[in-house]
Amino acid sequence: MSALPLEGIRVVDLAVVWAGPTVGRVLADLGADVIKVERLTAIDGTRFLYVADWDHEGDFWNRGLYLQKAQAGKRAITLDLSRESGKQLLARLIGRSDVVVENFTPHVMQSLGFDYESCKQLKPDIIFCSMSGYGGTGPYGDFRAIGMGLEPAAGVPHITGYPGGPPYKNGNTFADPLGGLLGAYGVLAALHHRRRTGEGQYIRMSLQEASIQIVGEALMEYQLTGRLPELRANRSASAAPQGVYRCRGADDWLYLSAGSDEEWEALCNATGHTEWARDERFADALARHRNHDALDGLIGEWCAGQDKTAAMDLLQRAGVMAAAVLNPREALLNEQLAAREFFTPVEIPGVEGPRPVWPYVPAKFSRFDAKPRGPAPAVGQHNREVFHDLLGVSDEELAQLEEEGVIGTEPVLPLPPDQFGETLAQPLEQYREQGAVLAIEGDYRDRVREATQRDAPGDAPGRS
Repeated sequence: MSALPLEGIRVVDLAVVWAGPTVGRVLADLGADVIKVERLTAIDGTRFLYVADWDHEGDFWNRGLYLQKAQAGKRAITLDLSRESGKQLLARLIGRSDVVVENFTPHVMQSLGFDYESCKQLKPDIIFCSMSGYGGTGPYGDFRAIGMGLEPAAGVPHITGYPGGPPYKNGNTFADPLGGLLGAYGVLAALHHRRRTGEGQYIRMSLQEASIQIVGEALMEYQLTGRLPELRANRSASAAPQGVYRCRGADDWLYLSAGSDEEWEALCNATGHTEWARDERFADALARHRNHDALDGLIGEWCAGQDKTAAMDLLQRAGVMAAAVLNPREALLNEQLAAREFFTPVEIPGVEGPRPVWPYVPAKFSRFDAKPRGPAPAVGQHNREVFHDLLGVSDEELAQLEEEGVIGTEPVLPLPPDQFGETLAQPLEQYREQGAVLAIEGDYRDRVREATQRDAPGDAPGRS
């Protein structure tokens, strides 16, 4: 395999939680040296989410599995930017870097003295990617926002849900990863522009605008017809039948869609119900739309006796679009994903066995392999590599900075670590009783082991 395309590019990652860190995660998967910056008194909150094996003892904040999805393969340092010495170190690091990524509320970076104009003084060709809810300009520019609120701001819930019912929010906060991926594309475009012109630039990303991509069809419908789309749940404006149908099993479902007369006939033949094709109620696409309730009843009755995976395979081989609805365990063990080596087994210090981490560039390249190159870093894990090896800070200066709390590896928590861990370690059974989780499987480690049979990469390599 060839060298990764972004080797030699250094990124200062000041972003937190999911959207902003996704930019850095994409760049890291492509070979960039991404350095996550945290403050000991306010480490990234995702460090406390989904702690591996629900073990909240010791340095549990370094074992958060949520952390892996946005921080895998990066390096990590700590800096107190309320102190002049911390600001000086960040300035020196930016001066040796190519990209800065941040997702604070607008004006935070300016108040710290590290807005784009200030960073450009440190590195004239710096690329500065600023991500916020509304892009920092316009009447909403200064509004605070999180992913869950930006999906409604883009109009997405108005096209999801059931007929006659209220708007439905998506089950996940997709505005964050989608915005992060689009932000990474912006950085890649800026890097290409800089290679051609020598110019850096300021990228202002709006997560509202990123989320608008999802509702393009609805926007076009209104522009062209003046109609607001109706809520139609799992149905389609063009294909009929289309839906998600319960299969044999406690919570097993199958998606299928037949858009053309040929697909409809193939569906009838594959299910063994050729009489459906002769039914006048389903004679053509318009008739099938009008009688979708009747179709759902017939297809639902057939699906109720089927294994979802076998039904998917049967319909796909007949030329009908179908997919088994996978739960997280099934996705982890899915044969298609395994065949394409989608997950990378990553060794996480302090965690038994490797854990599967997915790529943020889900493509197979013929010349290089874009995937997570190691686990998410511990708090301040690479302080010495960055400050001493890269920036030339002496051992004496490092000791002084650590004594003053400017840098370090032990976060400042609101309670002693053991007590704070106890406050986070709500019994898992309570989550099940509250409906937050469907089931708790005692053999999950065996399942994870099944999904991580390949060699696992170690820690991200040091760089200078």
